[in-house]
Amino acid sequence: MAGGKWISDLTATTPLADAARRVLTVRLELVRDFLPLALRDWDKDPEHVHQLRVSTRRARAALDIFASCLPPREYRAARKLLRRVRRAAGEARDWDVFLASLNGEEPRPSPRHRAGRDFLLSYAFAHRLLAQTHLEETSRLYPFSFDRFLAETVAAVHAPLAAGRRTLIDLALPMLSSLVGELERAAAGDLNDYQHLHQVRIFGKRLRYAMEVFADCFDPSFREQLYPAVEEMQDILGRANDSHVAVVRLEALAAHLEILLPRQWKRFKPGIMGWLRFHEGRLVQEQQHFRKWWRHWQKSGGNAAFGELLKMREGPAA
Repeated sequence: MAGGKWISDLTATTPLADAARRVLTVRLELVRDFLPLALRDWDKDPEHVHQLRVSTRRARAALDIFASCLPPREYRAARKLLRRVRRAAGEARDWDVFLASLNGEEPRPSPRHRAGRDFLLSYAFAHRLLAQTHLEETSRLYPFSFDRFLAETVAAVHAPLAAGRRTLIDLALPMLSSLVGELERAAAGDLNDYQHLHQVRIFGKRLRYAMEVFADCFDPSFREQLYPAVEEMQDILGRANDSHVAVVRLEALAAHLEILLPRQWKRFKPGIMGWLRFHEGRLVQEQQHFRKWWRHWQKSGGNAAFGELLKMREGPAA
């Protein structure tokens, strides 16, 4: 199931409504299939929750891509349901990542840091259990309500009303062009400001998920060269986001402990502050890593390659 990245049986000339039904079915079925694993077997393999989070993101992207093929009421209802599941899965996944980093190799705790690290393990695990409760609450009526939601959403698909939007390529060309432009504009901001970097991550994610849907509209270089580059960017920004989330949590926790438990804080401080400095340093490293990636992307003509592929699809051959 984890291999549900690409959508088979699509071509550039697939009628848009048919493409919408196919993509929404595949994307929503993945959410349905990962839900029971994330609900019942989350403690056996954290990958289940990760895949649920990713599948809800892809399903949300599919909804946005084919919004013109859905009635507004069904579109809004589907977005709302997926947003609830995605946020609950995201909360659980963030704590899984935090716990995994605490159990990892770096930074290795010294005896002086061990008390703080042990406290963080207990603190994070308690929050992970709470996050699991939230995830279960969002999926209380699973599986019957989700099966009904999936069937009703796909059944509501209709041909788009906009003139000139008949086939998949008619949607792919303007959408990919717009997404590439949004990514460029976001990356032109001050990347030392994490909020700007976060916007780059959002636009890069939208581009990546759209590329997965539209891949078979273009020649193999689209999937084999351009997509891996965008995927690498997302990996870099994902690590930066993990450290940013950790920094925010650790700063808030340190402030509360210092005020509310001053005696215990003296014992926990070395480990907690050491972990905070680690994530602050890794965030800076990943910001630098992204700048290097972006320079290479521009120097290697990544944006230009997108433009050329889009131009090649314009005209009678499309």
